[in-house]
Amino acid sequence: MPATAEPTDHVPGRRGRPRLVDDDALLGAALHAFAANGFDAMSVRSLNAELGLSHAAVSQRFGTKEELFAAAVGHGLDLLLSDIDAAQRRLLAADRHPDDLAVLRSAIRAFLEVGDRRPEIGQLMNQEGLQASPRLDFILETLGPLVETLGPLVERLIEDGVIHPVELRTLFFLSTHGAAGPFTLSALSASFDPIDGPLERHRYVVEVTDIIMRGITVHPGPEGPTGRPGGHPPVVGPDP
Repeated sequence: MPATAEPTDHVPGRRGRPRLVDDDALLGAALHAFAANGFDAMSVRSLNAELGLSHAAVSQRFGTKEELFAAAVGHGLDLLLSDIDAAQRRLLAADRHPDDLAVLRSAIRAFLEVGDRRPEIGQLMNQEGLQASPRLDFILETLGPLVETLGPLVERLIEDGVIHPVELRTLFFLSTHGAAGPFTLSALSASFDPIDGPLERHRYVVEVTDIIMRGITVHPGPEGPTGRPGGHPPVVGPDP
């Protein structure tokens, strides 16, 4: 990848101080464009215009469209995984003695909390997941550590008879393309507003996490899959 240039690119002929766009803002805008339009339809020229940059500014900084995709998606995935880790740590900190089931619950809820704030990766997966490609391989490779952590956890819970036999694929799609649907498909979700009212995001995340956990837990009983009255974990609010 070419060396990053100083972010002083601007539209020729524009008077005054050049508009500065740092790499984080540029990569965030590029990720949004890829997620909204797909790789083929995403226009680097339009991205430059949106950011007030000269027509070649993005290419000068990040190279080809493929290299821009790798930089933008890699940056977005790094932020996603970092935020999930922070959210999960916060959730587990409210539980004095978290067991494997509590860890799984916290992982699902943390993913949904962060997916609400960062829906672009989920939207991008709707595009890139349609066919095999080097771009999909890149996304899956970057998500590898998350999958590698959950796999043994799920296997252990199955072996211990705590949850029903469930494939990791099932949990993945329940969480990413089922439960996270209102975040990645916001217009479709809004069509339910006349029936349900506006989406109450925090309540939704808590409820859908509980539904998933109740569905996979063996004998959740009246106290639910957490062993607490009502089946709910300690009350923990969303990230500030």
